[in-house]
Amino acid sequence: MSAPRPTNKYKSSQAELYAICTIGWQSYTENQPDFENFNTKYTTQFGIDSIAAVESAKNLPDFQARNQETETAYILMGQTATLALTKWRSLRSYIKSSFPATLQKPKIEAAGEDHYNKALNRNWAETELMLTSAINFVTQNAAQLTTGGMPAAFPTQLSDLHTEFMDYYATFTDSGQDEHEGTDAKIIANNDIYAQLLRMFEDGQIIYEDDAAKRERFIFARVKELITNNPGPGTGPVASDTIEIGLYIFDQSTSLPIQGALFRILNPPSGSPIETFSDQDGIAAVKITGYAPNATVTVQGEVAASGYDMVFFETEMTAGQLYSVEAALEPTPPAPPAP
Repeated sequence: MSAPRPTNKYKSSQAELYAICTIGWQSYTENQPDFENFNTKYTTQFGIDSIAAVESAKNLPDFQARNQETETAYILMGQTATLALTKWRSLRSYIKSSFPATLQKPKIEAAGEDHYNKALNRNWAETELMLTSAINFVTQNAAQLTTGGMPAAFPTQLSDLHTEFMDYYATFTDSGQDEHEGTDAKIIANNDIYAQLLRMFEDGQIIYEDDAAKRERFIFARVKELITNNPGPGTGPVASDTIEIGLYIFDQSTSLPIQGALFRILNPPSGSPIETFSDQDGIAAVKITGYAPNATVTVQGEVAASGYDMVFFETEMTAGQLYSVEAALEPTPPAPPAP
């Protein structure tokens, strides 16, 4: 039985963890002699090494750095899939002009109609099968299709689209696996610095058990309070089977919010994508239910708006948590003028 993937053990956001570690080890440095009197392992070098471990964890690639290759491949794959759908519709037209009406239905089905209908919903495996069926059909019926008006370049164009799509598909799946490995490495490093900090904090509470003010400097929850805001009015806990996401969508070039942008969760537990749109302030919020209580899962989604390149994301989230994130959309470059 394979080992499960790691999950974060710290009860804070990643940014909060780094801030708490920095404050905590600063307190250690200021009081290092007291710690060494308690336990000889607590040397000056121990503090230096612990601070270095925090910086090392912080410098591991974050989600955006890990995700950029996957996101790029997803965008290009989607663009190629759109072209492939258009090409298949052209083939359907050639079939209708090449065969008598009584034969058109089985011919269109043989060319991959069922796969086409499923590929319309961004089903990448079905897109591949649609292209494969279309190429096989064109190869087997080239003479009739040519007589019916199919351009001579069409078979090559179809084959090139298949090759291009499969290249992006391979990059997308491989980079997605690499991204998971990077995510696991980041979680393991974060868990390590969290555990190291807690061990030092536990000893700090013993050392300063008679000094309440100083003892609080070595309590994780108390240090967290220093760097986080209290919840606003009406803010309640998130159910343990639910992930809530608040997304701010804005124009990368102008930094202005984008109204009416589509925010879609692709893989909720229900199986049906969840969609919402950003308001006039660029805010879109979703609530995803049905997870195992407090489970850490991979959430996939996309953000799209007219005139902007689509953004795909895939990230680890934990049920029972509320996430506030941002999406900067790049304006789509204008099409080059026709020759």
